[in-house]
Amino acid sequence: MAGVKKTSGASAAGGVIYDFSRPRSGATTAERVERTDSSGITGEARELASALEIVSESDEVRAERVAELKAQIANGTYKPDPREIARKLVERGF
Repeated sequence: MAGVKKTSGASAAGGVIYDFSRPRSGATTAERVERTDSSGITGEARELASALEIVSESDEVRAERVAELKAQIANGTYKPDPREIARKLVERGF
């Protein structure tokens, strides 16, 4: 293997050194020059960030609603509308 040198070390990990200064076998200089590292934010990442922001904002509203419903259930005043429940089930495809 080009670029791999065996040393006289006793351990397996300490016994092999890779020489990164040498080109890979079969790789031309042009291939090495064309490869560059890059970074950026994709459209998907932007969309995900936007969705996460919306969800984080709605958590408080949802938590308040859950607390309100728990209080209604605890004091016996919770009266769900069966038609509204059925409408939502059909709307969501259940």
